[in-house]
Amino acid sequence: MVQSIKESKVVIFSHYCATGACEELRDWLNKGGVREVVYVAFPFGSNPNRFIGVDCYAAGRHTRHVRSAFRLKLPEPLAYAKDFAYAVCYAWRFGRKADVLVAGDNLLTLAASLVRRCAGIKRLVYYMIDYTPVRYANRMLNRIYCWVDRRATERATCVWPLTEEMIRARFDAKQLDERNVRYQVVPYGCTPVEGTAFDCKQVVYMGGVAKQKGAELFVPFALELKKRVPDFSFIIIGGGQDVVALQGDIQRAGLQNHVTVCGFIESMPDVLALLSKAGVAIAPYFPFDTNSFTFYADPGKIKAYLGCGLPIVLTDVPPIAKTLERERVGKIAAYDATDFAEKAAEIMNAPDYASLRTHAQGFGKQFDWNTVFESALMSEGS
Repeated sequence: MVQSIKESKVVIFSHYCATGACEELRDWLNKGGVREVVYVAFPFGSNPNRFIGVDCYAAGRHTRHVRSAFRLKLPEPLAYAKDFAYAVCYAWRFGRKADVLVAGDNLLTLAASLVRRCAGIKRLVYYMIDYTPVRYANRMLNRIYCWVDRRATERATCVWPLTEEMIRARFDAKQLDERNVRYQVVPYGCTPVEGTAFDCKQVVYMGGVAKQKGAELFVPFALELKKRVPDFSFIIIGGGQDVVALQGDIQRAGLQNHVTVCGFIESMPDVLALLSKAGVAIAPYFPFDTNSFTFYADPGKIKAYLGCGLPIVLTDVPPIAKTLERERVGKIAAYDATDFAEKAAEIMNAPDYASLRTHAQGFGKQFDWNTVFESALMSEGS
């Protein structure tokens, strides 16, 4: 980490549900011993917390924790209004004289922009982590969202979209005027894992377990893979609404000796330890919902797979899919259990499997969080 970053004060606003890019940034800054880091977590989605939490760090050491006074669970529109008000106050209270404030969505960016100058915040970054053509079915809510997104983008010192497609789609839909936006693509990163023992006949999946989002393929995929690689194993890491149903399907199919459902694992190092022992990773993104975030996203699971040196079989949904195939670190499959099994078996049985794994690991290193964040924070545009 360069000295200019280590001597900085960095504030992070995040609508927190599960560990994402903002939390990775927090951990990277603290690991590097940055002079002052303030992380503000606004509960979001399935997060059970009802308070907004503020954690302050000095040179990587946790020094203070503050909880918001308001802790009632509110309907979504009111919750956003509450978060906006708190973000304005906290940008002033905790963000004064910050070298940079990074906000993980448009609402928090817009709130911070209102007090940026009087608080002496030098740079305001909108970390753009998602896009979908229609955010809300309610037309009025959708208009409000687009207005907030436009104003936040124009007021930010710099925008960090995870992918070029994410911001280009906004330009193409006339939601943003490209002339008023300064942006730099800051992709999702990974933590490279090297030198571990692995089993090339083990398949792994990490992510939510939900039917119509890949889980309905797991059992038929395993049955098809068993025909091609009889001694395979399949590890599923993640929780979700259909975990119990999936476990029942595994038992009925007689696959209990081949398929293991680990459930949700909170510790990312533990997840990476499991991933690194596998031989092939799968990502069966659902391709039939054109309003899906994934068509524009940079999925964290793909980067985690690459960081562990895993060749990947995935559907042609996220922008990175064709890149993986072109770089020979992945294979694109139809949303079909048989096709996924055929592609996975091809990788497992490849005579040059070891070189495929080495190549995947090498490709993944360009997304090392150290490289991603240092490049973003040192950029003149941010």
